[in-house]
Amino acid sequence: MNFICNRETLQKCIMGADRVTGKNLSLPILNSVLLITNNKSLTIRATNLEVGVEFQIPVEVKTEGIIAIPGSLFSNILMSIPDEENITITALNGVCKIITKTKNITVKGFLPDDFPTIPIINEGESFTIQSQNFIQSVKSVLMSAAVFDVKPEISSVYIYQNNKSLVFVATDSFRLAEKKINYSGSQISQGVIIPIKNIIEIVKVFEATNEDISFKITKTQISCVSKSIYITSRVIQGIYPDYEQILPKAHTTEVVVLKQDLINTLKLSTLFSDKFNKIQFIVDPAQKKCSISTKNSDIGETESSLIVTMSGEPVEIALNGKHLFDCLSAIDQDSITIQFNGSNKPAVIRGLGDNSFTYLTMPLTR
Repeated sequence: MNFICNRETLQKCIMGADRVTGKNLSLPILNSVLLITNNKSLTIRATNLEVGVEFQIPVEVKTEGIIAIPGSLFSNILMSIPDEENITITALNGVCKIITKTKNITVKGFLPDDFPTIPIINEGESFTIQSQNFIQSVKSVLMSAAVFDVKPEISSVYIYQNNKSLVFVATDSFRLAEKKINYSGSQISQGVIIPIKNIIEIVKVFEATNEDISFKITKTQISCVSKSIYITSRVIQGIYPDYEQILPKAHTTEVVVLKQDLINTLKLSTLFSDKFNKIQFIVDPAQKKCSISTKNSDIGETESSLIVTMSGEPVEIALNGKHLFDCLSAIDQDSITIQFNGSNKPAVIRGLGDNSFTYLTMPLTR
C-alpha cells in the first residue's frame, strides 16, 4: 500500500471511525481501523460488532493495499502534526509508515484477515432524510431513552411513519419525548428500534455533514448511507410500547410561560431539590398564582413565582425538575405550554403553537 492524501480530511474520518472502534481487550483487532486503497480512493472501516462504519475519501493511490491500524493511536498521530497539509502512508507486512516533510513515523498494525466484515444491506424498506433533520430529531428525544439495557426496547429510539410525518420517540417509563418531522418519501410499513448507544454513534458520525441520508431497514439491521459514509447498526427485534395510549387527549389546567423564565427558575430551584430532583409546581388561576418550590433538609429551600398566562383548575403537582429542564433545549419557541390533568397524571410540555414536539413527564408520588 502506498498513497498520498490530505491530512485534515483523513484526520476527520479517522476520528469518526475511532469513535466506533470496540475498545475491546480480548479482540484487539476491534480497536483498529481498516485502511483499504482501491483505484483513486481510500476506504476507512471500523466496527464494534454493534455498529459498523465506512468512510470513503479521494486519495492519490500509488499502490493498492490493505492494513488495520490502532484507531486511537492513528487519530492522535494525525492531531499531533497539524502543520502538515499532505501526508504519505505506506504499508507492508503489517507495518505502516506515515511520512511528512519533517517526520517519519512507523506504526505496528495488524494483518486484516481477522477484521470483521461490515454487512451490506441491499434489501428491506428504505427512506431518506436530510442529515441535520435526522440529527436534530434524534437529539430532541434522546434524553428520554432509558440508559440501562434491562428493557432493550426502551433503551432505544423508535422511528416510524405516521401519515405524512416521520416520528421519533424515546421513553424510560418516567418521561417520554416525541418529535415529528414532515415526510413525503416512500411508504414505511414497519418502524425501527435503534439502541441508544448505536444511534448516538450514528449521530456523531453524521453531525458534521449536511447531506441526505438514505436508510434501509431489515428485521435485524439498519444501514445509513450518504455520499461518503456508510453505517450499519443492529436493531432491536421487539415491539415498542404503545405509548400513544398514555398521551392525554385533553387537559384541565394550562400554563403558558416564557421558556427562559422557566429555565432560570429551574436552575435555582434544582439547587435545593432532594435526591429525586423533586420540585413542587403550584398553579392557581383563580388566585393568579403560579410558583415552583423546592426543599432539601440538608441545604435549605426556595420558592419562585412565575409570570404566566394560566387557565383551568388549580393544581399542585410534584415533578422531577431535571426531567422538566432537560426537555427545554428541544423546544425552539420562546414560550412553552404546560398542561396538567390533576396532581396524579403526567404533565405535557410543548412549544407554544407547535405540536411537532411533545414531552410527557410523570408526577413524583414519593
